[in-house]
Amino acid sequence: MMSDRFIYRNVNPDNESINDCVTRAISTATGLKYHAVENLLVLSANKFGCDALVMTCYQHLLETVLCYRGHDCRNNETVGEIADKHRNHKLLIRIDGHLTCSIYGYIEDLWDCSEKIVDRYWIVA
Repeated sequence: MMSDRFIYRNVNPDNESINDCVTRAISTATGLKYHAVENLLVLSANKFGCDALVMTCYQHLLETVLCYRGHDCRNNETVGEIADKHRNHKLLIRIDGHLTCSIYGYIEDLWDCSEKIVDRYWIVA
């Protein structure tokens, strides 16, 4: 069942549904242009010697470069629960193999991942 807090959003400039969740989520949550986020991910990967789409690498970008504080989630909270708990914020939310975002309590992505378990999230604003 689709959550009433889900909004389909694809900020990919070519409107493609490709494996670019990290770029899409960061662009959506921060308001940075899609290609600017791509460039930041590449620069961060080069600086830290890692694959830009692996969590430990984009975590450097989010926490070291953009200075967003990461929060570990160990209580089996879902994307929907974290989004609901932080309705006054923009969030980047990580689940196993995927990065999504919540904008003031609404999950904005290509698919509704509201029931997936969160392992880490960042408050953007």
